[in-house]
Amino acid sequence: MIGQTSNPSIVIVDDEVDHALIVRLVLHKVVPDATVTIMTDPRALAQRLVETPLSSVVLLDRNLDGRDGIELLPLLAAERSDLRVVLLSAALPEPDRLRALAAGAYDAAEKPSSVAEWRSFVTALLDTAVAPAARSQVA
Repeated sequence: MIGQTSNPSIVIVDDEVDHALIVRLVLHKVVPDATVTIMTDPRALAQRLVETPLSSVVLLDRNLDGRDGIELLPLLAAERSDLRVVLLSAALPEPDRLRALAAGAYDAAEKPSSVAEWRSFVTALLDTAVAPAARSQVA
């Protein structure tokens, strides 16, 4: 397990600001003590991730301003092997999911399509990626 602290760090990387804000709202409901950071400029990603706390969970959008997030995974793994990067995409065929995992993703999944699905996804993710005591019960 990662993130054995009471205040986990979660980073949302998405060039769609509205999407990132919705995910942050859900995260604050599921993990009210989490430090949630949003990064919307993929060009500054490497520099900003260097400053990210150890063992953070990173929710990385696959399509970042025309760049495939799968291509970023080996770079992120080389710079910050402690990060648990979860690649998210609107559509993620199984071959692409396997390619993301081979490239260093902690997990890869399709983006949930509703707030309830986001809540379930985040809860399941944090059950494996963050100490269960660090999150609240989901209503």
